[in-house]
Amino acid sequence: MAFDSKKSYYSIGEVSRIVGVPAYLLRYWETFFNELNPSRDTRGNRRYTNRDIAMVLNIKELVYDKGYKLGKASELVKGDARESEADPKTSEILKLQKEITRDRKKFTQMEERRHLLLREIRDEIEDILQMLG
Repeated sequence: MAFDSKKSYYSIGEVSRIVGVPAYLLRYWETFFNELNPSRDTRGNRRYTNRDIAMVLNIKELVYDKGYKLGKASELVKGDARESEADPKTSEILKLQKEITRDRKKFTQMEERRHLLLREIRDEIEDILQMLG
């Protein structure tokens, strides 16, 4: 469904299609994020505004795209915590640390193999020296 910003209110089904999140998840997010509180009509149906949809898209980005857990996403939505500008840098650092750990394990294995080969060579040289001497 296309997003019609001229429309004043949207049903939960329309919002679900617009943002690509199931309606049950929108209902759950309403209980978890106090800032997401769509008004209700006389029959009790939710009436999402453009502002509510923007909030849902913000929550979706924090949870799905950036990988925040709901508690942290809730803090960010409330403004209690500020999203760090270094987040991409932090993820890059974590990635490099994993690579270093993997390389360190490879190095340790290679070093052990090198020591084993050197011991074998030393033992062979000692055997040859005993035969000669």
